[in-house]
Amino acid sequence: MPESVWNIAEIFGGGAKIDPPGGMMKVCLGRWIGYFGGMDSSARRFLLAACMMSWPLPAVVADEADGAARAAYPEPFSRPGAAGKEYDTWRGAKGPDVGETVVDVKRLPSRVDNSTRPQFPPIYKQKGGACGQFTAVASMFTYEMNVLNGTVASTEATRFPADFSWNMCNAAKSENGSEAHHGWEVAKQVGIPTVQSYGRVEGDRDKIGLWANGYSIWREAMEYRVAGYRYTPVATVAQVNEARGWLFDRNQPQAGKEAVGGLLALDGRMGEMDKVTRTIPEGEHLAGEDVWIRWGPSGHGHGITCAGYDDQVGFDVNGDGKITNDVDRNGDGKVTLADWERGAFIVVNSWGKNWSKDGKIYLLYSAMVDSTWDRGNFLGRIEVCRYFPRRTLKVKLACSNRSALRVTIGIAGAKDATKAEHEMMPEVLNGWPLFGDGNNVGEVLLAGPGDESPLELGIDLTPLLEKLGPDAKGEGRLFLRVGRSEKSEVTGTVQACSVRSYDDKGGFVGESVVEIKDGAFGGTPLTLEAVLQ
Repeated sequence: MPESVWNIAEIFGGGAKIDPPGGMMKVCLGRWIGYFGGMDSSARRFLLAACMMSWPLPAVVADEADGAARAAYPEPFSRPGAAGKEYDTWRGAKGPDVGETVVDVKRLPSRVDNSTRPQFPPIYKQKGGACGQFTAVASMFTYEMNVLNGTVASTEATRFPADFSWNMCNAAKSENGSEAHHGWEVAKQVGIPTVQSYGRVEGDRDKIGLWANGYSIWREAMEYRVAGYRYTPVATVAQVNEARGWLFDRNQPQAGKEAVGGLLALDGRMGEMDKVTRTIPEGEHLAGEDVWIRWGPSGHGHGITCAGYDDQVGFDVNGDGKITNDVDRNGDGKVTLADWERGAFIVVNSWGKNWSKDGKIYLLYSAMVDSTWDRGNFLGRIEVCRYFPRRTLKVKLACSNRSALRVTIGIAGAKDATKAEHEMMPEVLNGWPLFGDGNNVGEVLLAGPGDESPLELGIDLTPLLEKLGPDAKGEGRLFLRVGRSEKSEVTGTVQACSVRSYDDKGGFVGESVVEIKDGAFGGTPLTLEAVLQ
């Protein structure tokens, strides 16, 4: 029997094996093997039970189970609280979920840096509190969409803005931050337009809270979506290895094809970073480069992008003159990832290309084990997709307070129906209730602060029409109700409305104009109806 494996089948008659986590712990049974071999089954069970009472076997098994790569929902940054605890953020993705693929560490190279790939966008310098969206959208979404499309992030036509999603959830205030999942939810439910269409990556202060005005921008956004996103803990060797595999080839090796890995979202505590930033000394791997040995001791969260890793980067954290991964640095009686001094993630910041020499820095794997900063112990990932809507609503309206705007769109299969069979309330025209009170649309005009012009936008009707079934053929009756929330004094007007049709490649087919006699709404909601051909 090998030292590193207990074959329970030989003792209990079962088929399970207990493997020490990451090969870092060995349960030495050599001195007992002779005794086991000469005993009957009852004696073997008795002796093993006695051993289990005196040895920390249950803890070893628990550590291994808890330390495996898995999905997680740490609050409040991994998914919208309003979506409920049953909301699976990976639902809709086609790729395997975390933990469904085997991680073969032997095939992983010692270094991966996806920020050097042509699909990765330039390193940006944020102006406001949009760090979460620079990570989630401007960096990760841009990279993944270029990988999917077989394009490169060299022009504004293949890059995606941080502003579009940030202005959906920053309450029209520059200082307000956001979570990565805010951007990914915008990308799931609305989509993200290109920088070329939208006009900017991030605007100056006078653009804070302004929404994209123009149907063509919203229609383009519908094509670029997030299919699913997921957060995972990264506080054990096994979990780091899974993350390394994702960064290398998404843990999906394909024979004969170049490995193209993914990116990961991080949330770091960034106060007093001078206390945890070190420069790799001469004689060491990548001497002269900066490395974070842990998260900052104070401050708030800051969204950053994990673009790769380097297993050889290290720093003598405890000052014993050696860089080790097999010494119990923290004195807890065991060697875990928290004790490692070698191995680091490659982190891309949004503080400009001259920050930390080239806009990037190394972060020790062991920094991910921090009981004082729960956010720093998790990594987020996404899967993107292309999507072509078949029916859309093109609407032009104005409203005195977009947070109190309430819009319901209904559909019925019969052209002469008097009420809707299915309804939807688009998040963007209902104050984004999914995001809750902390990250709202702001109590400002619909188009944005100080902008009294009507807003022209598009809403994807395809999911609503699909509820009528495969035999509906897109025909029926549309019901549009525009009003305001209770106790609100909001007023507004709907100036134009139409339903547009597209083929399965996104090509425009036709448009049906919705007649509006009086588009005003306020104390009395406005109801519009139209026949869908």
